[in-house]
Amino acid sequence: MLSVCLPGTGGMLPLPGRWLTCCWMEYQGGALLIDCGEGTQIALREAGCKLSRLETILITHFHADHVMGLPGLLLSLGNTGRTEPLLIAGPPGLREVLTALLVVAPLPFPVHAAELLPGDTLPGWEGLTM
Repeated sequence: MLSVCLPGTGGMLPLPGRWLTCCWMEYQGGALLIDCGEGTQIALREAGCKLSRLETILITHFHADHVMGLPGLLLSLGNTGRTEPLLIAGPPGLREVLTALLVVAPLPFPVHAAELLPGDTLPGWEGLTM
């Protein structure tokens, strides 16, 4: 069964009780996070999402309210003892954005980037296309 949670539905400014863009999906024990606005790690914790299930992050585009939560979320994952690789997928240019964001987030686990074009299949999530 597919489970969907919308912990972040706010606009461009985080407000008390309203976090920036993120959508959490769980299927067969794994989780996919779509977008990662500022404070996502807090929003996910408040919503009861289990970070240990996170397999993939899909970034839809590079506006700050969709990516600026990545350093904090990735550091939170590292601080929980994560060692398995994490896939981050998104449009062309993703590697450049990740390189810049990860300057402030040294991680104890590998991050793999997949730059996708419209119609590409998200690795590990067959049937879900960009």
